[in-house]
Amino acid sequence: MAESDEERPDGRRVTSETHQLRQATRELRLHLDELPIDYRPDVSGDRFLAGLAFMFARQRYACAESLIGAGFGGTVIGSMARSLFVDGLRWLWIGDEPDRRRALLGDLRDERNRLCILLEQTDATLGNEPRWLMPLPDIADLTGQSMSWLDVPALPNENELLDDFLSRRGVGSSPGNVSEHAQLLRRTRELLDMSGLRGAVMVLAHAGHGNYLGLLSSFTDDGAAGHDLRADHEALFMQVASVGVAATLIGTAAAVPELWPADVPRQAFLERAVELAAGVTATAVPLHRLDTARRPVPQRKGRSAPSRQATLLRPGVVQPAGDLPPGIDAAQGVVQAAETYYQSVKSMRVNPWDCGQPTLHAMLAYGGGHSNLEAVMATYDQPGSSVIAVFAARMLLEEAARMAWRYSVGDWQKFKERAKQYFDEFRARQQKTINTLIGSGVPRSDAIHIFARPKNVLIVTPDDEIARNRKPLPTIGSMLRDLGDPFPEPGWLEVAYSLLSQITHSTPIGHLHTTRFRHGVGHGNELSPEMLGLSIDVACLGSAHLIGLSARLLTDNANDAAQYHNEIIRHAAAVHSIARLVHGLD
Repeated sequence: MAESDEERPDGRRVTSETHQLRQATRELRLHLDELPIDYRPDVSGDRFLAGLAFMFARQRYACAESLIGAGFGGTVIGSMARSLFVDGLRWLWIGDEPDRRRALLGDLRDERNRLCILLEQTDATLGNEPRWLMPLPDIADLTGQSMSWLDVPALPNENELLDDFLSRRGVGSSPGNVSEHAQLLRRTRELLDMSGLRGAVMVLAHAGHGNYLGLLSSFTDDGAAGHDLRADHEALFMQVASVGVAATLIGTAAAVPELWPADVPRQAFLERAVELAAGVTATAVPLHRLDTARRPVPQRKGRSAPSRQATLLRPGVVQPAGDLPPGIDAAQGVVQAAETYYQSVKSMRVNPWDCGQPTLHAMLAYGGGHSNLEAVMATYDQPGSSVIAVFAARMLLEEAARMAWRYSVGDWQKFKERAKQYFDEFRARQQKTINTLIGSGVPRSDAIHIFARPKNVLIVTPDDEIARNRKPLPTIGSMLRDLGDPFPEPGWLEVAYSLLSQITHSTPIGHLHTTRFRHGVGHGNELSPEMLGLSIDVACLGSAHLIGLSARLLTDNANDAAQYHNEIIRHAAAVHSIARLVHGLD
């Protein structure tokens, strides 16, 4: 029986099962919001970063939940869910042995070093590099001046964490032999351990990168292409997000128990959080159907991960002590230019069916471009919601680079070859995901259903028609350099992508860019001006390419569409000319 979800802006009718899921996700959000969080700048760097972890996870969960039924930003929910999933794995790993939190400092060192190396490799300049690498005042020895944590091992990467998690299926002591907190960790781990987990991670990755398969998450029978989220994908994303945020809460509580507020009963609060996450799982599984009663046996870890190659540390790893370097502490000029750009984007609307049967890829690019741009413009100035803009901007940039690459050749034969190469890439990824799900015990029909398209979609080329010895797509770095070719420093977009990834991958640098200190007082859930300015700049540039080019494709390159494309590119360039003074790139 369907019922109206009247409080949701999209106005779509949802089933009672989806309504129950939304009630469960909201209940968990409200519970987590009850926990007060305070800053302790007088602690060690690893403890300070651990203290930020749950705050940032809770913010992303709240942002994802707030986008449900918004009518835009559907795939952004998937991107944030993927981020929370990795956080959950990370904090389950740390929670087992709380001293592992020192590895957070190893990650801070490595991310700083990697950004310094990337600047060298791309020949890009970053005018305010110190503000990017250390956006907070000199607190908690995060500058690295003490040299006390430069030899700390880094955290395992995402694949290593997943391998470790899957290798421990069914392993554990009986509840009577472990502490109450260890039991909570075990229960949380069980919530995340769906039979089709490895395949589900692939679905999350598609959404996280905003690619063609990811945009299919927003392709529904009754919603706008590129905007609204399918019910089964909503269920999968919110299940993973809920368990991820609960795991982060449990893990950080184990790692830094001294930061727990004295007036909140710890065990009762944590148990309630796990109970509510279990409620989300119980309502989500019947909708996405990627979990079964059958549990795969613990999977052996793959080949031992090669030891990370020793890399010469760049000077930027250690930041000068003292006051934060001066910079433009407001992005108001960027915001004004972006609002002008946004009005120009809305000056023309294309009906995809005006010129006959539209192609699915062009429709998704057009709808997804508008949807993700709206996600940026509707949230960048909203308290606690601006992080949505970073996720959406990164997706816009990445998909714009892919689309520009696909249509950048004029020769007809090369154009056809590139189109085949493009779609074969995603057919192969889809088939690999389906096979992984089936191999994990998910019924074939359910594995295929997660990629099902609406009934009115005409499939011209079968999904399994993939060229033998197909050629993979170029790397995203290569395509970003091509997209940046008209700029004085073409490599700046590759650096921009990496900087935005600090937020989407929830790195220590990303955590520091979600916290502001004014007059010695910390303010959480607020982006640094550099990160905000870069997000808006990249969102305008990426959406101009996506929306402008897809508008031309949907109108058979009509003159007004071509003029519109040029016009929004011009307005996006105006945004960049101001934003570069804030974020320091190009």
